[in-house]
Amino acid sequence: MEGLKKQLIQAYKDEIFFELIQEIYYQDRKGDKLLASVLIEAHNNTEIDLIALFSMLKNSPEPHEFFLVIRVLEEVLPELDAPVIITANCVKHLTLEAGQDMAAGILISPFISFCANKPTRPTELLKHALATGDKEFDHVSNALIAGAKIDSADYMGQAISLISGECELVKQRAIFALGRMNFDNEEQITAAVNAIMDSTKASKNDQILATSLRALFALTSRVNNLEMLFLSFLDCHSEHRGENFIHAASETLFYDSEKVSLNVEKRLLDICIYTPEKNSGTIRNLDYALEKILKRSDFEVCIKFFDELFQQTNYKVSIERFDSFIRELHNYKDTYLSTLITRWLLSQNIYLCKFSLDLVRDFDKGLSLSFDANCIPSDSEGVYVYLARKACGWFFNQPKTAINLIESLISISPDSELNEIEKVVFNPLCISYPKSITERMESSKDAECKRLAQFANNVLASYENYQTSIRAAVEIEELKPSESDRHTYWRHHNKLMDESMKEARSKSLFTSLFAGNESVLLYGSKSIHYIHHGDQKTRQEIPLQEISHSFEFASMHNVDPHGLENILWQFKAEGCQA
Repeated sequence: MEGLKKQLIQAYKDEIFFELIQEIYYQDRKGDKLLASVLIEAHNNTEIDLIALFSMLKNSPEPHEFFLVIRVLEEVLPELDAPVIITANCVKHLTLEAGQDMAAGILISPFISFCANKPTRPTELLKHALATGDKEFDHVSNALIAGAKIDSADYMGQAISLISGECELVKQRAIFALGRMNFDNEEQITAAVNAIMDSTKASKNDQILATSLRALFALTSRVNNLEMLFLSFLDCHSEHRGENFIHAASETLFYDSEKVSLNVEKRLLDICIYTPEKNSGTIRNLDYALEKILKRSDFEVCIKFFDELFQQTNYKVSIERFDSFIRELHNYKDTYLSTLITRWLLSQNIYLCKFSLDLVRDFDKGLSLSFDANCIPSDSEGVYVYLARKACGWFFNQPKTAINLIESLISISPDSELNEIEKVVFNPLCISYPKSITERMESSKDAECKRLAQFANNVLASYENYQTSIRAAVEIEELKPSESDRHTYWRHHNKLMDESMKEARSKSLFTSLFAGNESVLLYGSKSIHYIHHGDQKTRQEIPLQEISHSFEFASMHNVDPHGLENILWQFKAEGCQA
């Protein structure tokens, strides 16, 4: 221990103190963990002035790691003997140096403990903070929270007095402190809650209301019978649309979800439907909160929120931004996901129809989905054809999803609509994706459901007639290019490919990295490499490994792209009002 102390004092004198701290920190953590106690003793014996040292520390990667040495101060700060104002300035300096890093506030809690170790420190710090009116850093709340650890009644009274003042900044900081204080009894908590509510009843200040929401929830969640007061606060400010207030509501929904009752949750969600589209942090909180709500099977709560959010933002906020919710939704593929897609495709709202595609956009090979029959109004004429067209239009690039959705309609749709549904499956689906759709129809023609089997046979018959017509057209000599035309085309095609290859190689990163180390395939089955050993070399033959990936491209994109696009947009937009 003495050896370490001498080493630290010498490094302090040689002005390489932080470099030494970085060097020995991890070794100390694995060993006897003497570093903190040695630093405390050296500082309190005035052999090292840690506060002066850290007051000059800058957030730069060289020659030491900023956050590592800050962590050392975090460990020792509560036990240091130092003037409170100088220490407060040091903490402010280091916190601001940390910038927007998530660890920026790492010194606040140990500094509060430092202040609470002597009764005079919170008083001195509060007096200094109020006198300077520092807008850049909040030491008012630090002083009040530290003081409450010594005498909660006294410092609660001082905080309540401050929130009655005219300075909005001091008022906000005092409210924040009340939400963080450790009170001795329920009477003090109730008094703090009432004081915050009385002082903010007529307030329109967004920062103050956001801080009040956080503080009031923190206080009322400690006492069961105070929830009505928090609900009263939310009702009083339900028309407030400030971004900070809405963000505070989203944080409460996410971070404190275990403490939020259903009544409070409903009020907070009502506030959050006014989230601006630019506020990604708020939307991220809501995404996580809605994921948790869905996990407890409150599907309708989530959908009601989305309907209102989309309307309030004029559909500028997309369901795609709620990726955690979507992932959880896919755990209920046959229930909630099926229901939501059915509802949105029936909504006659083109934005919601697009959002139904966004729910499955990441699944390139498609999903085995079905429509929710309970959501389909059976007394509405043409609704099954309408849904079949929507499935084809929106999920055309995922033929597996489209055909599964359409097949789920066959057993429940009336006979009068089956013929139109067959036409949708045949053109454009079957013509564009002949392999996957015909394979699906082949497997369905032996289905137990006779209607589905007949439906599959009809589609296959239509496709066979189509193929017969195509084969007949191929035999017409006038439609065939001459041999010279074909030869000219292939020469042109090969020239284009050669030029494309040369251009790609000239811009290739790998070509520049491995120039001179290329292998030429002479036989088409192996590659040859030479391993050099001084003046000698060894020939090594490596068999080629087969790597394959297949996907089906819609053939109608080549044959009639404009006609295909036209029919798909007809299907997508049919019946939509917005």
